[in-house]
Order: sequence, then structure tokens, then C-alpha cells
Amino acid sequence: MPIKDNIFRSYDIRGIYPEEINENAVYYTTKAFCIQYPHMRKVVLAYDPRPSSRPLADAATKAFMEAGMEVIDLGIAPDPLWYFSIFHYNYDGGLMISGSHNPSHHNGLTYHARKIAGVPSEELMGKSLQDLRELAQKLDAEKASGESSGKVTKYDPSEEYISYIISKVKIPRPLKIVLDTGNGACGYLPERLFKRLGCDVLTMYGEFDGTFPNHLPDPYVEANRLDLEKKVLEIKADMGFAYDTDGDRVAIIDNRGRSVNGDDSLLILARQAVEKKTGSVVHCMRTSKAFIDDMAKRGATTHFSVSHHNAVREKVKQLGAVFGGEITFHYAFPLDYYLVDDAVFASVELAIAAAQQADFAAYVDTLPHYFASPELFVNAADDVKFGIIDNLQKYLRENNYNFIDVDGARINFENGWALARVSNTTPIIKCRFEGNTAEALREIESKAIDIFKAAGIPITDKDLETLGLIG
Repeated sequence: MPIKDNIFRSYDIRGIYPEEINENAVYYTTKAFCIQYPHMRKVVLAYDPRPSSRPLADAATKAFMEAGMEVIDLGIAPDPLWYFSIFHYNYDGGLMISGSHNPSHHNGLTYHARKIAGVPSEELMGKSLQDLRELAQKLDAEKASGESSGKVTKYDPSEEYISYIISKVKIPRPLKIVLDTGNGACGYLPERLFKRLGCDVLTMYGEFDGTFPNHLPDPYVEANRLDLEKKVLEIKADMGFAYDTDGDRVAIIDNRGRSVNGDDSLLILARQAVEKKTGSVVHCMRTSKAFIDDMAKRGATTHFSVSHHNAVREKVKQLGAVFGGEITFHYAFPLDYYLVDDAVFASVELAIAAAQQADFAAYVDTLPHYFASPELFVNAADDVKFGIIDNLQKYLRENNYNFIDVDGARINFENGWALARVSNTTPIIKCRFEGNTAEALREIESKAIDIFKAAGIPITDKDLETLGLIG
């Protein structure tokens, strides 16, 4: 089966197993990775608990060994252990196999390479991924193969990972914490860490099960947090954390059993960072103006980034920023840790913030807020969605609108803003609106919808009903 173009996205490789992403695609893509980065000798391999992940890992291992690599096989392990192994032990690169927050029949690949001349570290994205695709498809067409000369070393870095984090942080007071790892790759790792930090911990759904029998491990979706919210209230916990499948995102539940939204979580962590060192802060296009205004009051300079955690981390690196993150619960802590996507470390930082307060929920209630709409997900096929956003940017320029074009278009109005941007992983255009007041929000929604329609975004009556503009 030829390797499909569409699995190579802007920032990673994703598809449905086995129709789109399969053992053949992984084998030749991994062979291409080894050719592109011939300096590599030791690579780290990890995967999530999905039924397809182990077969895909076997295909990748075959390709690595034919290239003469030593494969450090972590088995089922989350991003935090995979990244830690690459950076802490100074390995040359690696492959993480995970479909992240997508349903169990999806899967994906993230490649990382280190020690490249002139480029100390690179997570493959953009042009690098397209170059990888072209070479993989060429190797597939030639049915290239080779003799195995590498080896596999099984390794569990979790104890050293826990010890390393404990050496860098301290929670001001013991907390009672509930964790929901959703049967994903984090398993009981966060519990082990928090117990070593002196906390009283209960883990829900800690067993590995890639069919996700309890709920999909996507903490950004409200329905997936309900069990955790109930448990926090039931046992009178100080807080709860919900992780996604591969452990690169974490959502907070406060001591009143309420989910803390993405803007508030981002602000809590950014405040901690700028208290340590004033500097630049990187955030995604969907971030509230309340966040930007709060950072300005604290002397921080804010910078918009493309809405993807890899892009946020790259911009943090370029700017020498003190913090970066997205409202989808991705965070980067350059002052305290490796510049990687580690939700377990993020949850420790959030626990520190909570432990500094007598009543964490009361602190959350003090955070500044403006008025925001529900996010709209407008259906737009993959082969047309980017063209629609190009049309929107052209329309805005021709009509002299004030807007930010870092990722899609964030239109600045007198009392708020509206955003339309393409989803990197699904055939939709995401739209978001915010106003300084409820009245301003309604006015911005109406104005922006007219602009979006004029530019060709296929807004439906259902979308208008979601916003309450018709009913």
C-alpha cells in the first residue's frame, strides 16, 4: 500500500490505522529518517497503549536496526519519559508512536533528532516532514530494505526522571490530589512522582488500555473531565489533574470540583514564570486579551505563535522566552526544565501554585476575565480549508482591517477580537470571539460572522445557533 500524502501534517504524522498509517508507512518513514540524519547512533523509541502501537513500533525497530542504530526501547511510555530520555542522556533522537487525544483507531508519529551540525535539536515539522515524506515514498516505491546490524536495549527511565524532577522542585505543603490518566501512557507515573513529593494521591483509570474503555484521554473536552470532577468533590481533594494519552497536556480541577479553563491555567503558570524572571512570554492565537493585559502589567512582553505546541516551543527558543503555552494545556518551562512538552512536570508546577494559596478555587476566581463565546468548529475539507483562510486574509487586507496573521487571522476590534484559523489535524476551521463586555462580544460576533461569510468561511445556521445569534 503506497504511503499516503495526507498523513504528513504540518507538525507531525497522523492517520487512521491501518488504512492511512500502517507498518509499511512506519517502516519506510523511519528508514528515511535514518538517512536524513545519518549522525544518529542511539535513538529512543516509545509508544502509547493503542492496539496498533506495538506493531508499528516493531516496524520502526526493524528500520532502525537495519540502519545500525541502538534502539533504546521504553515500551509503553508517555512523552515526558521519551523526551527526558533524549535530552537527559543526550541520545541522538527518537520516535514517539501515539495518536494523542484521537480515538483508538488513530495513530501517529513524532520524530526528534539531536546533534545536527548547526542545529542542536529538531522536532520534524514543516519542510522537514515533507522532505521525509518524499524520501519515504521513494524508498517504498523501490522496496528498499537492508540487513539488521543494530540492537535493542530495553530501558525504564522513570525512577531517574522522578528523582530529577524532585531535585528541581518542592511543593510548599502536602496536597490531596486525584489523577485521571485515562488508561493512557502516563499510567501511574504521575502518582509515583506526587507521592515522592509528599502528596496524598489517588489515580483513576491508571491501567494501560488503548481501547480507552472509560473515556477518551482528551482533557480539553469537558465530558472527559466529569469523572475527575466528581471524585475531587467526593474525597474533598485539593485538586485534580487529567492527562491526555501521550502525557503532553494536563487539565486542572480545583478544590471545588470545577475545571479551570485554558486561559486561566496559562495565566497561573505564566505568573509564576515572570515572578522568577521578567521576559518574553509566548502564547497561542486563541489566548484571551485578559492574559495579554495581565502580562503587560507585570512587565512581560507577549508574543503570538502558531497554535501548535511544537511551534510555541520553537518560538520560546528563538526569543529566549521565560514561558510558553497554549490554552489547550500545552506548556513550556525554559527556566526550570528541558524545553519539551511534559504534562507531568506541568502538573507539578500547577500543584506548587495551588499549594501557595489557602484556597486555590478562590484564587482562580480572582483571575481577570473578559467575555468569550464557545469555540466554533466549522466544517471545511482539508483540500480547501487553507485556501479559505488565505481568502480571509486577502479580504481583510483589501478592506484595511487591523489583524494578526501569525496563524489564520485574529481581527482586532475596538473592544475585543475574533479569530479564524485552520485545524492542523482535522477538516475544520476554528473560530473564537472575545469582547471586553457582553455587549461588545455580541457586536463582535455579528461583525466577524459577516466578514467570515464574505471571505468564504461556510458558516451554517447551526453555528449561528451555537453563538445565540439565531434561535
